[in-house]
Amino acid sequence: MKKIISFTLVITLIALSGISLYGQDTDSGPQAKQYKPLDLWGLGVKASTGGFGVEVVKGFGPRLNIRLGYSTMAIPISQEVPMEGFTARADATLKFGGANLLVEYYLVKNKIHITAGVLQNSMKHSLTLTPTTEYEFGDIMVPIADIGILQANLTPEYKFSPYVALGFGNTLSREHRFSFNFELGALYHGAPQINLSGSSMLSPMASPNNTQVLMTAIGQYKWYPMISMQLSYRII
Repeated sequence: MKKIISFTLVITLIALSGISLYGQDTDSGPQAKQYKPLDLWGLGVKASTGGFGVEVVKGFGPRLNIRLGYSTMAIPISQEVPMEGFTARADATLKFGGANLLVEYYLVKNKIHITAGVLQNSMKHSLTLTPTTEYEFGDIMVPIADIGILQANLTPEYKFSPYVALGFGNTLSREHRFSFNFELGALYHGAPQINLSGSSMLSPMASPNNTQVLMTAIGQYKWYPMISMQLSYRII
């Protein structure tokens, strides 16, 4: 985790430095436009694998933007699941989103940029398994109420996740009112954490041993891919 944070800080510092990575900055000449402190404010709407949201964008000079935003998305899933001896309904909710603070620096003005920052990760996936038929145990039929329920919650290891990305387009155009941005990146949320709980006959499925087996199986998925599209309007 320390290496990931260090890498993100390096990228952020490069962006904040305002130094062109391709030699002399062509925007520093005598004809370069001068921006006042209150210039370059914009508002954007975006859709991404982290949800749908809005961002406030503040520009600094010709190549640097800072973005503050929030996204959210909840995907409900419900289906019948055949179990050993009975049938159950699985009700799941996949929740994504959270607040973000990002810095982006344009390697190629108005076209290509690197983005780095941190996301307050509100990801939480929940699952409830509810029996819909009686349980057949030989000649005995166990009532639905005596079978119990099983619940599972999946959350990120780190609530504040470093984020890095490569973007194409612009989140705040210096030349036009509207701008479009497409971004490919990833956030580091650490090993996913799972919590199981069960009642009655299903309680053994939520044992510490089963929890550890699941934790080991999903522990390798520490990165979450982020693909986003954003349409922005420059207010000032």
